[in-house]
Amino acid sequence: MNYASLIYEVADGIATVRLNDPDRLNALTFETYAELERLFAAMASDSTVKVIVLTGTGKGFCSGGSVHEIIGKLIEMNPEEQQRFTRLTCDVVKNMRGLKKPIVAAVNGIAAGAGAVLALASDIRMLSDRAKFAFLFTRVGLSGADMGACYLLPRIVGHGRATELLFTGDVIDAAECLRIGLGNRVLQHEKLMDEAYVFARKLRDAPLEAL
Repeated sequence: MNYASLIYEVADGIATVRLNDPDRLNALTFETYAELERLFAAMASDSTVKVIVLTGTGKGFCSGGSVHEIIGKLIEMNPEEQQRFTRLTCDVVKNMRGLKKPIVAAVNGIAAGAGAVLALASDIRMLSDRAKFAFLFTRVGLSGADMGACYLLPRIVGHGRATELLFTGDVIDAAECLRIGLGNRVLQHEKLMDEAYVFARKLRDAPLEAL
């Protein structure tokens, strides 16, 4: 498959999904959501894929939904169009969580809003020491429940901490993410991708019953 908003490669059983809009810190567009939804659905039946590494091109992992291409246009949509878009965003997360293959998020920079949820929907979060997380939904007038954030986040960091992050939209750095359990590992930025692939190969080679 060819994708306009991301780079997709498979080698030795490991699929790399790289969001590819570095000038905007890989902000999501309608096209990106549609391509991610389709890709994660397709990987479920692709026997060449055993493990997925999800990351971003350039300095950011994903800065969330594009202000101009999504948030601005949502205001102009009628309720039916808004509902279709909401279902699409949730289908991305549903397909990720339903995938019977491990997803390793290599968070190489900011993961904000919907970008933070993409990391949540992954099974493992390996963070660059430059990584930051922010659940910014309430700061742009959206519910903290967007894309299942209020379901996923408490299961990772606990109810109290999740409530604080979703209510305030505060930015937290990699060290704090590790402390509260949001990140599995924090790595030197230059070593992040190498270590992510080392871990992905370990998962690829693990007995299926262990996963």
